[in-house]
Parts: sequence; C-alpha cells; structure tokens
Amino acid sequence: TAYGVGCYFSASARYSHSYAKANVYGGERCMFLTRVLVGRTTLGSSSMKTPPSGYDTTTDGSNIFVTYHDAQAYADYLITYK
Repeated sequence: TAYGVGCYFSASARYSHSYAKANVYGGERCMFLTRVLVGRTTLGSSSMKTPPSGYDTTTDGSNIFVTYHDAQAYADYLITYK
C-alpha cells in the first residue's frame, strides 16, 4: 500500500511478474491483461483511501497506477505462463 489503499496495476509485465506466484503443481503463473481507466493521476501515499479531489488514480510517478473503483479496470485476458 505504498501509493494508496486501492487496486494496483503496472504497465510493465516484468514488474508484475514478481507478484505472480508459481503454482506448486506445474510451476505456472497467471497474470491478467487489463484495461485500466487512469484519467488524471497524482503521486500517491500509503495513507490515501481515495485520490484527492480532481484526480482519478494515484501513481508512483512512472510505472504503478492505483485505482479506487471497480469500474476503472476491465480484465481482457487471463494469461497462464511458465
């Protein structure tokens, strides 16, 4: 919760890979390819439960985006890989 108390997304699959735990049976990992409505974004902090007025999401400033409403993201694909 470094950039807010919400749902975290990254534009980098490499970054997200570190959070995708390998399945104990076959070593497969899963990741969603998701469309995220970012809108106006501002730098987040761990205490934020919603973005400030006038903003839609918070960010780390480069790669991570935090949403606060379910309608801001749509999972297009579930990708399974090794």
